[in-house]
Amino acid sequence: MWLSYAGLVIAGLSVVSPLQFWSMQYFWVHMLQHVTVMLAAPALYVLGAPVIPLVHAVPVTLRRRWLKRIFLRPTRHPLRVIAGFLISPIFAVVFFNVVMLIWMIPAIFNPIMGIEDLHIGLMLSTFFLSGILFWYQFIPSAPFRPTLQPFGQAAALVLTNWIMTIIAIVISFFTNVPLYRFGSAMHGMSGMAGMIIPIISLNRFADQQIGAAILWVCGDFWCFPAVYIAFRRSQSDDNGTDFVTKFLRRHRNMSVDEFTKARAKSDAFARATHEGDNADVQE
Repeated sequence: MWLSYAGLVIAGLSVVSPLQFWSMQYFWVHMLQHVTVMLAAPALYVLGAPVIPLVHAVPVTLRRRWLKRIFLRPTRHPLRVIAGFLISPIFAVVFFNVVMLIWMIPAIFNPIMGIEDLHIGLMLSTFFLSGILFWYQFIPSAPFRPTLQPFGQAAALVLTNWIMTIIAIVISFFTNVPLYRFGSAMHGMSGMAGMIIPIISLNRFADQQIGAAILWVCGDFWCFPAVYIAFRRSQSDDNGTDFVTKFLRRHRNMSVDEFTKARAKSDAFARATHEGDNADVQE
């Protein structure tokens, strides 16, 4: 419960604290907000398993009449089909990366950053939503469990980190001009009484390079530990299979049932061999 609350608090503070104000002025602050809303806050929220408490917050009559019909009946309700598609691994991973890519296109990014309501209501909300769907593929969150196999989890994490790295390289090394406009939200405010206008003293291209470095480094910070956990999971799947050993050596360990059957066959063979040896000796 506290983990989910922490995720909501972090997401809330990212839009009602000075982080939101300065994210409209500096690209590197925006990238901090980007990583916070898309990675940190959704991961904590999913880790807290908020689904069951949210379901029990629905009035009992409504819950029994509609939610039971949609999610518990054997027949596939259209809303159940849609929900299953939204939390499917392919859609979640693709949606996460598409959202990240689209909002980094300057032609789309610059107009949105000039309007604070669109920045919060459209950009940050899609960041948070895509982050929740993404982390559901890697973090067990009752009543859901990740359906993506551990090796698939590692591949999805590495692919996403690779895309983030490519974005960082493009906006830092493949251009020598600033691609993103900031500070437009403060235009026309100089005449307001008591309004202190911040002085943008950082070079815009340097600002862009710092933001790219944050995207690059923070991507590694969340990716590598998650990949490590995925590979640890792959070492003992439901069938007792050592996935890494099977992948590298084309070999897999026996499950308990297989070991018991193999042991029984081995004991039977040993007894038959022993009886045959005794018969030979007697002859």
